[in-house]
Amino acid sequence: MIHEKELYMISEIVDVDRGKNDDFFKYDDGRYQCILEESMVGIYLIQDGVFTYVNPKFAEMFGYGQDELVHKKIMDLIYENDQALVNENVNKRLMGEAKSLRYEFRGVKKDLTIIDIEVLGTHIVFEDKPAIIGSAMDITERKENSERLRMAQKVFENTIEGIVVTDTKGMIQMVNPAFTAITGYTPEEAIGRNPRLLKSERHNQLFYKDMWDALINTGTWQGEIWNRRKNGETYPEWLTISAIRNDYGETTHYISVFNDITENIRKEEHIKHLAYFDALTGLPNRFLFGDRLNLAITHAQHHKHMLAVMVLDVDRFKRINDTLGHAVGDMVIQTVADRLSRCIGEGDTLSRLGGDEFMFILEEIEDVQNVTKIIHRLFDALACPLSIHGHELHITGSIGVSMYPGDGQDLDTLVKNADTAMYRAKELGRNNYQLYTPAMNDKAIARLTMENDLRKAIERNELTLYYQPKVDIKSGKITGAEALVRWNHPQRGRISPGDFIPLAEETGLIEPLGEWVLQQACCQARKWQDEKGQDIYVSVNLSPRQFQNGNLAEQIIAVVEAAEIDPKYIELEITESCAMKNPEHTLRLLQRLKGKGFTFSIDDFGTGYSSLGVLKKFPIDRLKIDQSFVRDITKDEDDKAIVLAMISMAHSMRLKVVAEGVETSEQLEFLMENHCDQLQGYLYSPPVPADEFEKLWENSMNLHEIESIGIWRVT
Repeated sequence: MIHEKELYMISEIVDVDRGKNDDFFKYDDGRYQCILEESMVGIYLIQDGVFTYVNPKFAEMFGYGQDELVHKKIMDLIYENDQALVNENVNKRLMGEAKSLRYEFRGVKKDLTIIDIEVLGTHIVFEDKPAIIGSAMDITERKENSERLRMAQKVFENTIEGIVVTDTKGMIQMVNPAFTAITGYTPEEAIGRNPRLLKSERHNQLFYKDMWDALINTGTWQGEIWNRRKNGETYPEWLTISAIRNDYGETTHYISVFNDITENIRKEEHIKHLAYFDALTGLPNRFLFGDRLNLAITHAQHHKHMLAVMVLDVDRFKRINDTLGHAVGDMVIQTVADRLSRCIGEGDTLSRLGGDEFMFILEEIEDVQNVTKIIHRLFDALACPLSIHGHELHITGSIGVSMYPGDGQDLDTLVKNADTAMYRAKELGRNNYQLYTPAMNDKAIARLTMENDLRKAIERNELTLYYQPKVDIKSGKITGAEALVRWNHPQRGRISPGDFIPLAEETGLIEPLGEWVLQQACCQARKWQDEKGQDIYVSVNLSPRQFQNGNLAEQIIAVVEAAEIDPKYIELEITESCAMKNPEHTLRLLQRLKGKGFTFSIDDFGTGYSSLGVLKKFPIDRLKIDQSFVRDITKDEDDKAIVLAMISMAHSMRLKVVAEGVETSEQLEFLMENHCDQLQGYLYSPPVPADEFEKLWENSMNLHEIESIGIWRVT
């Protein structure tokens, strides 16, 4: 190396044995002085731990002037963590342990920049003192390049992408471990061969021609390509090929970087499947159903065919989910989907829209009879009981049908009309089908209009409470009233509770409606007590939908407390079927409210399926005999026997008995003779507004005897 030769010559200059060390910097012909001053290698002389000479290159290397470094301590130029290393090497040479020594350390420039230095120093004697003369080179850039190469090597060896380097003729020069992991070929099997060893048969010659044209013209190509592993398996990869050029712009190599995208494609296909297919059943979902129906409509238009759209809703599926759990519910849906799919033709579509709703597209229908045949196959398929986790389940479905082109000529209309027909099938008792008719749509629109109007009825003050008296049979006096909501529509007039109460129950509006009824009833009862100075008991009905509210007890208590009325004057009426739906929940609710002083009655008794063993646990105060039994008690022996049994049973349980729907004096006489406690009915009064009820109440206070036929008279 150059600096070693220079160092040798300098050593010759100061060789004390040759007697030429009188003046180190003065030479007869100046040749060596020129070498020192013009050298591209830093030259230094050290004595007693300081620099006694540095050449311009050495000073430049550290950012100083020559004069600044003369007599400067050498350790001032050494990075603190390397000072021990430098000191050790200097001592080795001064002590004669090493004549010459090459090593590396980190230096500190004048501006405090850290640089890497390689030095070669030689021990000499100068002016009768030991000294070190040597050369120094800044190797910072070389070290950085070496580090970059080392990092590049690590990346090459550890990256998960396969890397192949070829020469300009396409022969493989180098591969990395990922190449072997992906393709199965070892470096020994690949180097020296053409990448064609990976070629699959999925691409034609034009594909490879376009690839090479791009490489030649732009220096790069990337895209998806199918290759073949050593074991013969084909796989997709994402490949990038780049040309490597020298300083003259000439291509010397090609580098290919690729990664196996098999898993990515599998995930994409899975995502696409989820986007168009139901995860639970594997059937087409709403989006794919829409695409297929639009295609079917286009096909039917072109070929002048009919097609049918059918909606099937599993009847009472929510009860299965609520009772047996969602896991069983999912298995039911899967089984139903499997059975239904076997009932349709190869060109037809069955999809699951979600929940318990399925939709069909039946193409190339000749007439309605074709559709009804398929419907009967569907009903037969569902008729066989399901056995799931030891539970035998009987499944039925309600089906609505719309036909193209008669019932609609676009997706939205056909689906809407099929839905309308399906809801009509449910209204008619479920487990049947209905073909769409325009009248159904009129009814559906009217129902939707009523729902929207009902939502606004409370805030518009369109609702009012009527009160039907509860009469003590022995005295004929009014002891209480049942609060019943009435709706006076501004355009349609009086709307029957039989129309809007079921709608409120179905849509959830019954909850705010029920709360409003309770608030009004409590306020009215408190007003009567304040004005009349007498106790009056008002009963309010609780709907099945309200019963599902976990905070119902707290809501009732809050309303009564706000009205500042004693809870004992508020009787809560629940239907027998509602109470028995979830006996444990019913018992907790009634006990909670009973502790606050409320009273309870079981409404419509005899119409449900009660277990007397459960019923007797409820803290109820009254049984109300449904009017369906009272209506014919003077004519029908069975009804007589049932009513007598109810009265006897209730009294044995220390409960009061209220007969509903009493309309004739004969009914009253029978109930009196058989010790019924109270009655409600048109014989005494229909439900009336609050002011009319007040008059009835006041009049009943003047009754003092009962005629033999059971008719009360006022004196």
